[in-house]
Amino acid sequence: MDLNDLVGAAVLGYIFLAAIYEWASGRSANGVRTAQDWKIAGLTTVMMVVIQRPLVLLIISYTLTLLVPGSAGSLAWLDNQYFWPTVIAFFCLEELIHGAGHYFAHCKRPKHRWAQAIQAVYKLSHRPHHFSGDDERGKVTVTQTFTNGWLWWLIMPNYWFQLLALYLGLVDVFLWGTVAKGLWAAHTHTQWNYDLYFHNHRWAWVRKTMWALAHVITFPTQHHQHHARGRNSAKNVCGSLALYDWLIFDTLAIETKKPEIYGWRQSEREQKSVLYRYFNTDLKKYLKT
Repeated sequence: MDLNDLVGAAVLGYIFLAAIYEWASGRSANGVRTAQDWKIAGLTTVMMVVIQRPLVLLIISYTLTLLVPGSAGSLAWLDNQYFWPTVIAFFCLEELIHGAGHYFAHCKRPKHRWAQAIQAVYKLSHRPHHFSGDDERGKVTVTQTFTNGWLWWLIMPNYWFQLLALYLGLVDVFLWGTVAKGLWAAHTHTQWNYDLYFHNHRWAWVRKTMWALAHVITFPTQHHQHHARGRNSAKNVCGSLALYDWLIFDTLAIETKKPEIYGWRQSEREQKSVLYRYFNTDLKKYLKT
């Protein structure tokens, strides 16, 4: 098992335990998750771990070895001598790059047709992530953390950034930064809305402190708002650092209750076919005619 596999196993292990807990506590019943939801979560996770992430790492390694001989491990000195500043910089930069890609998948359609075509790929690839159980009964759950279309793990720039750092020798930085990011992303997809306790606390200073923290860090209910059907579905595009939603993307939305309805509407074919959800490449609906 290489380091890339170890990182994947660590995050997937957490997701598995959280999914078991949500299932055992009844939080995935009554239409919250359908059989198709479970199947596509398994399919996308296996594809990501077995094929997509190793493929991206192989492309990076092969390309840079040809173009820049000796580049492998060239930044290992940062990992060894300046670990904490480097891991903090890695985490913040990776989250910014992820937020930008995610924002592009949700923002208004660009004017230029070439940009529309690129965005269409992002939108369609990200679409399965926003399906939630039966219509008007589904909710976001931890198994949606990695659920996306087959192209998502190949087109999101932060995934390339992560594995580029690994290739350049930032081994421990990659390990700790990526695991921390993955675990936080998994926890914001659970139905553990503990932040609402503080947002609605009877003491004003607790509510104000939580409000301030929610401008810096993304908590579960904030990401639930992103999965809501309605005005907040394009908000809170950053999975860890709400600071970017607030100061850069202007997508911060802080609410004091959970969404009433989760998930995007699904076509009949999307409801019935896991393979169609995952491999659908029909971009026509996203292109301006």
